[in-house]
Amino acid sequence: MDRNDVPLIVGITGMPGAGKTTAAGYLSKVGYGIISMGDVIREEVRRRGLKPGLESQLRVMELVRKEHGPAALAVLLESKITSMDGHVVVIDGIRSPEEVAHLGRLGSVRILAIHASPARRFEYLRGRGRHDDPHTWEEFRSRDSAELSLRIGEVIALADGMIVNERTTKDELGRSAVDAVRSWVNELEGSVRAGHQS
Repeated sequence: MDRNDVPLIVGITGMPGAGKTTAAGYLSKVGYGIISMGDVIREEVRRRGLKPGLESQLRVMELVRKEHGPAALAVLLESKITSMDGHVVVIDGIRSPEEVAHLGRLGSVRILAIHASPARRFEYLRGRGRHDDPHTWEEFRSRDSAELSLRIGEVIALADGMIVNERTTKDELGRSAVDAVRSWVNELEGSVRAGHQS
């Protein structure tokens, strides 16, 4: 794939309930293509005939990484990324440094981390009402541990930008995400123009 086909891949990362999907929704509203890694995992759960829910999702994440390596989800997304229209693709749910490295073969990658405290994230997940969300603090902490075992902490620590979603509204979070991505688009377009002029 020509890197100019998808010059910018934005990976959104963050712990469960931090606000990744909310940010991705606002980016979709302004015209950026969105791919959800959570949707990919849930589809794999269905494809393998497993019972829907968090336990099956964690099991599938483990299985696909055994089958395809630590960049497994990025590998599974490759055909979706290359078939999308537009010059910016946003991926909701980057979890490992290997996924970031694999995406770097397809285009220029920028990572946007969304951070929120455990208390805020737990409150949000309990109110979201999705069947695979944790219902108890113990389930919540177990899910956090599973995510951290995938080395998501490294991705968050090395992100190109971070939004703290602690006392913000959904609109404020969305605007911050849009501003971050637009700044990267402008930066990339500027470097391309400079390259043509040199």
